Amino acid sequence: MKSISGLGGVGAIAGVFLLRGNLKVTNGVAWFSAFYWMYRVFSTVIGVVVFQDQDLWMTQFRLYPILNTVSWSFTGVLAIYLPWLYFQLRHPQILAALRSSGMKALPPISAWVGGAGFAVILSVLIYLVLSSADAAEALQRAKQQLGPNYTYRLTSMGWSGSQVEATVTAYNRTTIKTIDVEWTK
Repeated sequence: MKSISGLGGVGAIAGVFLLRGNLKVTNGVAWFSAFYWMYRVFSTVIGVVVFQDQDLWMTQFRLYPILNTVSWSFTGVLAIYLPWLYFQLRHPQILAALRSSGMKALPPISAWVGGAGFAVILSVLIYLVLSSADAAEALQRAKQQLGPNYTYRLTSMGWSGSQVEATVTAYNRTTIKTIDVEWTK
């Protein structure tokens, strides 16, 4: 029998406690929903404005319409569910019950700021990686493998000592390929 693990498992357990009326879980779930909501909003906006390659997105949508529709639908559902959950847990009756039980009922400002801040910090780190000399080297190595008939986009990069490993997405109007490159500095 597999154990429940990960964020989904924690969410399911927290949901059971909430359904049973456990007020101790309320503040934690409200905090996390606010944090994750802000993180998703900021990372989505920054990702679309700064990082998203529109041509790649259109190619992905053209080649894999169902997968992209499901992905964007999930994002849309999450964008509706998280604020709904937050406002349900911040309902005046729940806040009054928290106060009467001697618990804090303050708005989770740290969650709002933390979620937005985490998205911004992560985006800055991604930008630094994408504009590094190693990123340019990875793109060049991928281009040497497939040639000039593709547009190249760095997907991931990792370092282990002097070893560099990167994944590059190569695409044109009809094809998307993934290329793994590695080298030693």
